[in-house]
Amino acid sequence: MDALLGEPRTVLIALDQSPGAEFAFDWAVKNYCKANDIVHLLYVRRTIDDIGQWRLPGDVAARVEQEAEAGAAALLQKYIERASQAKLICRGRTVVGDEREEICKEVLWVCADVLIVGSRGLNCVTSVVRRVLLGSVSDYCAQNSACPVIVVKPSSVNKGTDAGSVDASCEMHITGLDTMEDT
Repeated sequence: MDALLGEPRTVLIALDQSPGAEFAFDWAVKNYCKANDIVHLLYVRRTIDDIGQWRLPGDVAARVEQEAEAGAAALLQKYIERASQAKLICRGRTVVGDEREEICKEVLWVCADVLIVGSRGLNCVTSVVRRVLLGSVSDYCAQNSACPVIVVKPSSVNKGTDAGSVDASCEMHITGLDTMEDT
């Protein structure tokens, strides 16, 4: 059976609470990951100081941080259970910081063979402005990751199909393949 599966790969899937991340996870499980792959799930969260321009009293800030940690743990646990149901070897980790930088650091930390990220595909003005000023997480990872990156974008953003369906066609952008050696 190992001969059919090939060498195990280290797959890093970046998660957040968006439908795009869920779609990317589902796509990866259904279309990319093999039973002998080692799948790492990463959730990057910001601190309360990073996401707001206002300061909360210490006890309130601590409670908000605890709730954010609990929410991150619950999200990771949900995806770890789903990966386990798909018979995948899976590990999960939460880190605090800037999503773009932390995802690229994690690629190095786990020696990922590939990074899979979702694309929110938002078209609203605020996301366009944010993307122009900061750049998207998926764009940053595609340009700066030390391994090939698969950006999974539900084509339903443009075609009106069901974004929740993994069977919906998707646009997939792969970068970094020119750095891979032919075997």
